[in-house]
Amino acid sequence: MSKSSPFEAVHKILGANLAEYDGWLLPADYGDRAAEAEALAKGCATFDLSSFGRITIQGAHGEALMDRLLAGGADGYRQGKWIWAGLSDGPAGADEMLRVGKIGAEYALFTLPGQRETVLRFAESLTDEVGLADVKIDDITAKSAMLGIYGPEAVTSAGSILPFDIAGIGAGCIEKVSLFMISATIIRGSWAGGDGVEIVCPASIAKMAAGMVAKYHKRVNVTPAGMDCLKGAIAAGQID
Repeated sequence: MSKSSPFEAVHKILGANLAEYDGWLLPADYGDRAAEAEALAKGCATFDLSSFGRITIQGAHGEALMDRLLAGGADGYRQGKWIWAGLSDGPAGADEMLRVGKIGAEYALFTLPGQRETVLRFAESLTDEVGLADVKIDDITAKSAMLGIYGPEAVTSAGSILPFDIAGIGAGCIEKVSLFMISATIIRGSWAGGDGVEIVCPASIAKMAAGMVAKYHKRVNVTPAGMDCLKGAIAAGQID
């Protein structure tokens, strides 16, 4: 049975054609794939990224685990920044790139949908193998939602919709923000290459967050786009 996205109700309101991707029921498109691709390339498109893996690593031994988990270790991670990274000598076939950020004492790992389980199990196996007692590995994929607003006009459009101030979040940055006791993680970047803003929030408020995009997307020229558009961008090598 397909997993449901926390944004599913909003997708239906916007007229999405739903299909299964990596075990999730997600928008394939919204009826005009050419318009979606053009928005991604020249304007602003928004994507449901809830099927992409989200894993956090915390604890006194978190950095030691990162040293073993990722090629190049933990030396390249700076506070409030994210970078592309690959797994160290891990499971066969696990050569896709991850995105890894550091927020305070927490490392945040973002994976492609089909890679989440591999990364999670590898991290857990390393923890047991090395005997790292003070490490907390948390797969937050199911209890959170992730929305991507991509394209050359993404930051301007997102800034006019979101209730958070994102003006100071530069390219390659990641930070946590809060408003009225609601916290979210904001990432400046994109799985599709180029500029973008991504929001990770609790699944419980996903409908409200997506509802803002649905309400104002025409006013600020944000085009809802489906997984076919996003997968096409990734396959075309737009990711550096």
